[in-house]
This record gives sequence, structure tokens and C-alpha cells, in this order.
Amino acid sequence: MAENRQFKFQHRVTSSEFSKALSQRVDDYFQERQISKRANLEMISKTVIGFVLWIVTYVWLMTGRFSSLEVIGVYVVHGYAQLFMGLNIAHDANHGAYSKNKWVNKSLGRVFDLVGLSSYMWCLFHNDSHHYFVNIRGADTALASGNVFRLSPHDERRSFHRYQHLYAPFLYCLATLDWVLTKDYRWFFSEQRFGNRKIIKHPRSEIVILFAGKSFYYTYMLVLPLLYLRAPWYSVILGFIVMHFFIGFTLALTFQPNHFTEISSFPEPDEGGQICNNYIQHIFDTTVDYARGNPLANRVMGGLNLHVIHHMFPGICHVHYPALTRIIKSTAEEYGLSYRENRTITGAFLAHLRWMKILGNADGDFYLADTSGSAAARGTSRQNVNA
Repeated sequence: MAENRQFKFQHRVTSSEFSKALSQRVDDYFQERQISKRANLEMISKTVIGFVLWIVTYVWLMTGRFSSLEVIGVYVVHGYAQLFMGLNIAHDANHGAYSKNKWVNKSLGRVFDLVGLSSYMWCLFHNDSHHYFVNIRGADTALASGNVFRLSPHDERRSFHRYQHLYAPFLYCLATLDWVLTKDYRWFFSEQRFGNRKIIKHPRSEIVILFAGKSFYYTYMLVLPLLYLRAPWYSVILGFIVMHFFIGFTLALTFQPNHFTEISSFPEPDEGGQICNNYIQHIFDTTVDYARGNPLANRVMGGLNLHVIHHMFPGICHVHYPALTRIIKSTAEEYGLSYRENRTITGAFLAHLRWMKILGNADGDFYLADTSGSAAARGTSRQNVNA
């Protein structure tokens, strides 16, 4: 992320008829029902369930008498309780979507720190970088992989990328393990850009919280089990690692199909950082929903399968996404915009891997973008994939 440009869209706040109509219809949805755009009883219930699962599964781990193999299994169960907390509570809170009260959002956003991730760094990665500039090379940190993956057609293709669709699922399993052990530190203690923000010096309070949060996590997840569990030490270490294998892969299953597929676009800014698109159209071009008809996906994944509405209205709590997605889909069709989706979770992830295969085998010029940022050469991309 060494770009020095300041990125901007042609119309940061678009005044198009589509935008006006959609915003009005979303507002009408809440006004007609006289409900808040933020947390409701369902969301509060999910919050309580999340904390209860986190506590109960940890107590179960620490008080149960398990064999070495059973310890690993309980670690995995507890890991999914942590993931549920992050996706369903902390994510909304850090977008200001949980409550009108900033203190409530800030406090619940710190759930990330409880489960091993820096909430401060997450906001830089996610809010300041990814949400503002989806799929924009040099601005979206989600594209930064240290050349391990080629996620954008504008990135340099290396010889080993031809196998990335095969090794990606295995490396995705390491994602959260790397995050809790090294990623936050790497980015925190190096001069980095997050979208248009260049961070030279972080607040001292965030340094304290970073180390306090990590210390708390390492203590309850590793130190205490090593000290008090009767299981062999290696089963504790293995349980911690295997837990992260499962939740790392699940996190990739949740996020990767939203933007990195053949039906997404990857607009390239000019030398001055100008993006030839308005922000609303940019979301439609770069973002893909999946499993829209799956009633469990929104409840378990924190609404992240319905990613278009999330990017357009990140300040709205995810429990409202299914109804609002129906509004956004019908409005988009009315105004001639393409609503992109994959029908199932499995289908969405396989579509992501197909795109990884295309990028790994196709030359850099296979992908052409028109002036609106849409992929003009998607129809020919498969022809450029070597067997």
C-alpha cells in the first residue's frame, strides 16, 4: 500500500435519480414501520446469545475433563462463538450501526479486542480503506496480500499464481491465526496508508489497548489452559491452531466471494487518483451478494452475505438487510443497474476460486474496463485461461 495519490470519485455523493429514489425508499421503510435503523430486539437477543456462547463455551473448555482430541474439538466450538461475536456484534458496532450512542458502539466494537483482533486496526483496514475504495488497487487493503495472491487483474501475475486457486483455501485457514499473532503488529508499527489516510503516529491510548487486548486474549486462550487443563500441553497448542484453521477458512468463506469474483469489477484510477465512476455505481460494479434466500445466512454471518446493502448503508444494523435488499434489488432493476448475486454460499466460494484461477493463468491485458468501471472483457476472460 505504497500509493501516494489521493483517491476520489467523480461524484462522491451522487445526486442521480436512482440514488434519490433508493434513499427515499429506505427511509420510507423505517418511517412507515416506525422502527429504528439500528439495533432492535432481535439484534439485542443476538448480542446476549453471542456473549453467553463465548462465556459458556470457554467455561466448558476450562472445567470439562477431556481427552486430547476432545480439547481440540471444544476449542473449535469456542472459536465459532468468537467468530459469531465478531461478525454479529463488533462489525455493526464499529460501523456505528448498533446504536445512536457513540459510547455503546465504541464499547461493543471492542469485542474485537476480546477475541484477539485490534478493533482500532480493524476500523482502519475496513472502514477507512475497504469501505471507501472497494477493489481499488493502492487504496483497498483487502487487495494487499504481499503478492501471495493475485486478487486484482491490475496486479502483476507471477508464475506461482497459476496455482493460487488450489493453495488459496489452505492459506485462508491461516488468516485469523496470522491476524491475532502478527498482522495487527505489522501494520501498527509501520507507516501505512489506509485509503486516503496516512498514519504516521497512532494514539498512545490505542497502543495500550492493542497490547492489553492481545495480552488478555493470549492469557485466556493459551496461558490459563496450559496452566490448568489436565490435557497435554500439545493438545492445547494444537487446539488453538486448529480452532483458527476453522474460523480462518469460515471468515474467508464469508468475505472473499463479496468482491473477488468474475462478476465483480476492478476499476483503475488515473494518475491523479480520479476514479471514473460515482460511488453508488461503484458499489454495484464491485460488490456481489450471495445466499440471499438462505434464512440462516443473515443470522449467522451478520448480514455479510448481503453485502451490497451493507456497503451502501453501513450505518444500518444488519438485521434489516433482507428486507432492504429486496428494495435495493427492485430499485436497481427499475433504473437499469445490475444487481449481482450468487445463489448459494458454496456457489459463491466456487465462483471466487474460478476467478482466482482466471487471474492466475491469464495475462494482464485480458481485463479491460470501460469508463464506468464495469468489466468490458468479462466475456472473453475465460478464453484467456490456459489449461
